[in-house]
Amino acid sequence: MPLRRRDKKLERWEIALVKAMVADGRWPSDQDILAYFTRPTRSVNHRAISEIRSSAKHAAIKAATAEELDSFLATWPEVDAETGLSLRGDELLIKAREAMIAAVHTFNSAGLTFRTELFIVTAIIAWTYLLHAWFKREGIDHRHTKNENSQKVPIKTPSGADKFWELAQCLKHPRCPVEQGAKANLAFLIDLRHEIEHRL
Repeated sequence: MPLRRRDKKLERWEIALVKAMVADGRWPSDQDILAYFTRPTRSVNHRAISEIRSSAKHAAIKAATAEELDSFLATWPEVDAETGLSLRGDELLIKAREAMIAAVHTFNSAGLTFRTELFIVTAIIAWTYLLHAWFKREGIDHRHTKNENSQKVPIKTPSGADKFWELAQCLKHPRCPVEQGAKANLAFLIDLRHEIEHRL
């Protein structure tokens, strides 16, 4: 059985959907709406819905559009049957798990000449997703930033997306939950990964 997440707060995208559901009128009670946002790994108090309905909290967040609400309802429940994780809310955690499973399967596959290299690169991806999921849950901004006019501004990738920390940067953060021994092992793998991708 999956462990319950410590955080029980709704994310911004969920708050926007709750507002759309309140405005729609098909869900007359807070409990009816709450059923869409409680899952095996996270319980949410019905008070959270009441606070959104009364604008006591989250007044600045705009309601989702009718199209966004329809899309959400069409794919609900979006819970991974094996883990109980939300396919959207826990996307990074699911990716971390799948990447590590892929790394192990690759390493154990017969007939692959470069399976060690493939394992290392995929394992680094898995750990990066895992720590991104943890930082996101803890409310720690894990994007690369630069100073512009005395303000921190996120650095963008060439395609315009936010540039998130690589694994080495995640491990340097003072609140990183990884134990020192595991950090040393990961630092060794990161060095090998650089050899594989940049120098070998």
